[in-house]
Amino acid sequence: MNLNKFLKECNKKEVFKKLSIYIVSSWILIQVLAITWEPLGLPKKSVTILLIILLIGFPINVYLVWRYHLLPLEVKEKKLDEDGGEIIPNKNKTSFKKMYFYALTLISCLSIVSTVLIIKNNFSSGISLNTIEESDKIAVLKFGNNTGDEKFDIIGKMAADWIIHGITENQLGQVISPKIVDNYAEILKSSLLQTPESNEKIVKDYFNPGKIIVGNYYLKDGKLLFQSTIKNGKLNTTLISFKLIECDYDNPIDCIEKLKQIILGYLITENKEQLNLQQTPPEFEAYQLVLDAKANFSDEDVYLDFLNKAIAIDSNYFEPKLLRVGHFYNNGEFEKADSLRNAIPITSNRNERQRNLLNLYESLLLGNNAKTYNLISKEYNLAPFDIESNSSTMTIALQYVNRPEDIEAIYKEISIKEMDIENCVYCKYRIYIKALAGIELKEYNDVIKFLQDFANTFDDLRLKRTLATVYIRSGKENEIESLLNKIELTSTKKDWQDIILFTGKEFLLINNKTKANAFFDKLINSYNEKDKDKNYVSALYYKEDYKKAIAALENLYSKNDKDNEILTKLAIAYYKIGELSIANNTIEKLNNKFKKYQFGEIDYCLAQYYAAIDDKESSLNHLLKSVAQGYNYTPNTFQNDVHFIKYKNTNEFKKILKFWQ
Repeated sequence: MNLNKFLKECNKKEVFKKLSIYIVSSWILIQVLAITWEPLGLPKKSVTILLIILLIGFPINVYLVWRYHLLPLEVKEKKLDEDGGEIIPNKNKTSFKKMYFYALTLISCLSIVSTVLIIKNNFSSGISLNTIEESDKIAVLKFGNNTGDEKFDIIGKMAADWIIHGITENQLGQVISPKIVDNYAEILKSSLLQTPESNEKIVKDYFNPGKIIVGNYYLKDGKLLFQSTIKNGKLNTTLISFKLIECDYDNPIDCIEKLKQIILGYLITENKEQLNLQQTPPEFEAYQLVLDAKANFSDEDVYLDFLNKAIAIDSNYFEPKLLRVGHFYNNGEFEKADSLRNAIPITSNRNERQRNLLNLYESLLLGNNAKTYNLISKEYNLAPFDIESNSSTMTIALQYVNRPEDIEAIYKEISIKEMDIENCVYCKYRIYIKALAGIELKEYNDVIKFLQDFANTFDDLRLKRTLATVYIRSGKENEIESLLNKIELTSTKKDWQDIILFTGKEFLLINNKTKANAFFDKLINSYNEKDKDKNYVSALYYKEDYKKAIAALENLYSKNDKDNEILTKLAIAYYKIGELSIANNTIEKLNNKFKKYQFGEIDYCLAQYYAAIDDKESSLNHLLKSVAQGYNYTPNTFQNDVHFIKYKNTNEFKKILKFWQ
């Protein structure tokens, strides 16, 4: 069938009539929407969207004409043979059907091409100048002069330049300056480019920045007042509006510097929303001081000095105040820590994370370890990849609530492959806690494989001591001798003496008194008459040479009567040599030492004393009290304390180990 015959057939079958209904209806819809989109409050591109829908719908309409008009018509026109049997094929009708679907395919292709072109021209960038893809670019526009006096125009340029310099110097993003915007305006030669609003439009259309910093300033009662806002690159969302800043009108640099500080503070913390403790951005200089403090975490004096300086610069800066509380808590200055915590009250305007952390320190200072673990878990869930939060969660899981089974999953959240472990305090501590957890789970071979390289590479006595523990508990005596010999050659005498004492106690824990006493003798023989210290006294005590130990213990206690460990060992030593009245008097001194912020220390010491004199009931009772008050599970306490070896397998002792679970 040729084209003319096909068109005549279409006309005959009223195909054009059916299609014209769709075309005319579509045209009317487009005309109506073109007039009414604005009064109806619809988007400007509503007409374009409707046109796209109608273009897509046209080939569908052509097919529907075939399906519901031509096909039923064809059935009616079919001729049957004389017997009313099989249908006789009609070649003209077959040819018409082919031509019709050829036309449908062509219309579909044209519709698709038209739709793509419309989308490309209306929904993609069609600007003539080169556009810059949105990334970390920040546009800083000249601040508007609302003072009514042209002599203050220079202040707007100063403000923009000052902020640009701060952003560039601290590498917070690529800056689009007012000068660049003016250059584009000159290229475009548009008379509409003389207002702040038109400058914003240029930035939005031609640069696609991630953020746009705008602001203005005005005079009031002899004061210069600055307002500033950061918007997103499309100018349809305000990211933050800063508080009004004021200064003397003849000293605008004060305002500009304050404004720069808070803008930089926002920019450097905005992408750390989960980790950011602030409701409002800190001053940038204070933020830098906090970073300096964290870099000097191992130097306590320098660390605290930086925190104090940060607080002095920005009294509203929450993080250094909290870090200062943590500093004194970790140093055992609990009263000072509690005082500083109370100076940061929990108020209704604090954000959820601030309230959570203040509650965390409150529970720590109350010795409520179960609540502490719940609160640190919330903090960890907010920031599982933050190494400080991760390390703290591991510590509390193991040493506060005795859950070694939780440690592996927490540790795996952060890979240390690319980290500078030598200069990372938290990295070493995480390694240490993971190894301790493995020992508690009796996964000795895994701990050795994990810990050996770290302990041999880094000068960290805790890692070496932990490796000694796992060697002893897994029966690797040759390895322990080799490790101790290496420590003696490479470490200070004091470090070597510390680990020799610890090794001796570890052998006591596996009931190898002979080996333990050999290490205690080695330690005792390393001292001369003048330098006998706590390690020397402890070696005598654990070797059960109580008469010699008493003289040394009395000497140490006279120099430091606040040392409850020395007082406890002194009471036990007197009991062991039969001086019961002196032992009772000594232990009474311990009973008189109960006070706030001891977290079960006195009850723990009493538990040791009663265990030594074989008063099981009193010992376990005080041990339970100590854990209920927050005494921690460490490599030297509870199941790792030689005083409680005989109770380790009792149900009462096992309940104490699971007290917070």
